[in-house]
Amino acid sequence: MPTPSLLPLPPLPHAVEVLPSGLCLIALPMPEATTTLVAADVRVGARYETPRDAGLSHFLEHMVFQGCASHPDAHAVNEAAERMGTALDAYTSRDTTHFEHQVSPEYAADAIGLLAGVLGTPAFHEIESERSIILEEALDEVDERGRLIDADTLSRNALWPDSPLGQSVVGTTRNLERFTVEDLRRHHGTHYVAGNVVVSVAGPHPVESLLAWTRAAFEGFTPGPEVPVPPVSSALRSGLVHVDDARSQVDCRLVYGTPGAGDAHAPALAMARMCLDDGLASRLHRRLGSELGLAYDQWAQWERYPDVGAFEIGAQVSAAKVPTFFAEARGLLWSLVDDPPRGDELARMRFRARFHLRSTLERAEGRVLLVAAQRLYPAEPASVDERLARLDAVTPEAISAAVEAILAGPAIGVAVGQLGRTARERIKDVVKDPGRPKPTRRS
Repeated sequence: MPTPSLLPLPPLPHAVEVLPSGLCLIALPMPEATTTLVAADVRVGARYETPRDAGLSHFLEHMVFQGCASHPDAHAVNEAAERMGTALDAYTSRDTTHFEHQVSPEYAADAIGLLAGVLGTPAFHEIESERSIILEEALDEVDERGRLIDADTLSRNALWPDSPLGQSVVGTTRNLERFTVEDLRRHHGTHYVAGNVVVSVAGPHPVESLLAWTRAAFEGFTPGPEVPVPPVSSALRSGLVHVDDARSQVDCRLVYGTPGAGDAHAPALAMARMCLDDGLASRLHRRLGSELGLAYDQWAQWERYPDVGAFEIGAQVSAAKVPTFFAEARGLLWSLVDDPPRGDELARMRFRARFHLRSTLERAEGRVLLVAAQRLYPAEPASVDERLARLDAVTPEAISAAVEAILAGPAIGVAVGQLGRTARERIKDVVKDPGRPKPTRRS
């Protein structure tokens, strides 16, 4: 098969303006677009919460839609939004809360004004009805006895046990039941301030118009400084976290702590993740799926922040296959050390990295993500071409060294489902052994 040719990247024109208040505005002109995207990113999430406040950022994200100075209640907000385009949407992660609204271009200025009102002057009406909704959402993470069964939260809590970065984003039931409007106003007053917010607008408009509309809407936004990023401290040791839960499959994760997006190993770790899980031809799917028939649903991901990260291999497997999954997952990581991608495999990864970036740049959401994320947490190069150049420059030796470095550190195994004692002991042996696994017979 011929080596894939490297596609050229489309341009990413944009302008950045920082208001005297400290609020950052980003204008992304897209002449070819047929809609306009208005977005805001706030530097807040689980990482910025004490244990007593765990879940407050996500609660606040819900509550800002319950009316504002210009729209008296949630119905008025929703009706105004949907007269312009889509409903207002939002999500909260461990370190960011993101808002967006996609509208018809003629309503761009109005949509920017609506978002400014919702974020800047929330009324915090109807807290009890919204609390009930959030409590329903929180039930996804616990069983009927109230035990945490969400493997993602369990793994991050084990990886960062002494840091709020490992807390549940949704929060505990106990916290959710007692949060008050005063708690919301306190959290809002600390984090929803000008120096802690990035506002982006992408659409078929001149840069000058995008900036003028945004400047006018947000010029009265509450001033305030950027909130410092809390450091991560951890006394991590290798081990297995098992929750015995009646389900047909076991949710399995093998997780290693890594350096963050600003580390010298970052490009190599990104390419290592691609080698394992970027299409059905990648190593993880070939080994666990095609060769072993171990799992239908399997993945590798590198969750990264500016200073730390989590490299994870996961799968949903039947109970009898769980020890095999953990052994094979560790074996796949060691294969990147002993047999890193070269030749056609490496060329395919480089092609796909460029293909993914090109696809991202074709969408307004993707452009906002690339530019706003760098302004919010400046750990990676601002230039898309520079980011791609760093990936293109990754060598097999760099991948080998980066993966060997994380394998030298502690590992966390998480299994949510029914397991016997013998299976648990076998998994513990895999997780706690930092050495190369014994060769296994390949199909």
